[in-house]
Amino acid sequence: MKLSWRDIVTTLLVVGGGTLVWAKYYSYSWAMIGSWRSATAVIALGGLLLFAFTNFDFNNFSIANVLEMILGGAALVLAVWGMTVVNHAVFYSLAATLGLTWLVDIARHIRHSAIESGTQGSSTSHAAPVH
Repeated sequence: MKLSWRDIVTTLLVVGGGTLVWAKYYSYSWAMIGSWRSATAVIALGGLLLFAFTNFDFNNFSIANVLEMILGGAALVLAVWGMTVVNHAVFYSLAATLGLTWLVDIARHIRHSAIESGTQGSSTSHAAPVH
């Protein structure tokens, strides 16, 4: 699989989100994440950027795309709920949902790369023909 620039951007966003989760877990009070509400807003913004840079396609109803639609809806609900209710469990649930979305996106990219290169689902032998 060849990494695309979108894969690199989404991976950097997930690493940044993971750093944010780590900081909140260990009670760091960095700028912009002092409260649970502001930390949820920052991670929701990262999630919005994550969805903007994925190769998601509304017209494709494969299992991975449908799962990304469901996770996107769940992330949206969790983001609004987390900024309204201010709860650490909602923050961690949102972070886990965004991380799972990234995993689905990367798995979909790996699968599509394998299909395009012809390495998946091929039952033909690659042995040299006998003359």
